[in-house]
Amino acid sequence: MFLRACRWLEQALTRVELGAALLAFAAMLALSAADIVGRNLFHATLPGGDLVLRQLVLWVALPGAALAVAAQRHLHLDPANLAARPSWQKLTAIPFNLGAAFVCVLLTRAAWAYWQDEWQYQSAEAVWLAWLSLILPIAFGLLALHFLLRAVLSIPDSAAPDKAA
Repeated sequence: MFLRACRWLEQALTRVELGAALLAFAAMLALSAADIVGRNLFHATLPGGDLVLRQLVLWVALPGAALAVAAQRHLHLDPANLAARPSWQKLTAIPFNLGAAFVCVLLTRAAWAYWQDEWQYQSAEAVWLAWLSLILPIAFGLLALHFLLRAVLSIPDSAAPDKAA
């Protein structure tokens, strides 16, 4: 039951993350096209358009990173994966996922502190930029959650808590 709930949570998160990444990508395309048309036809650009595009890159890339973790297609740097021995990968999956989750928790805390500073010192006209940069702590938190879910879902079936139920 517990593993089923973890799988359901991960699937729900991936749907939301995919939707956010797709919306951000569509907004990037629309904003880029409007900027190109504006520059070429009207010799003007959208005010703040460049800043929004920079933030939208994060809105595409960071949910994409979470999707890669959920699909177990993220970058593997551990020696067990380099050796490509399935038995080693089974042994190292839980500790490496927990280690990655711990690092992501630290990054979430740092990103939250950064966002709070940015919010505190943001001018009234650029508050929207601070809201867009909220993706940093949210995405690192989601990455931590995905790595935790990956660690739980890596538990061998014989040791799974829902087998006792």
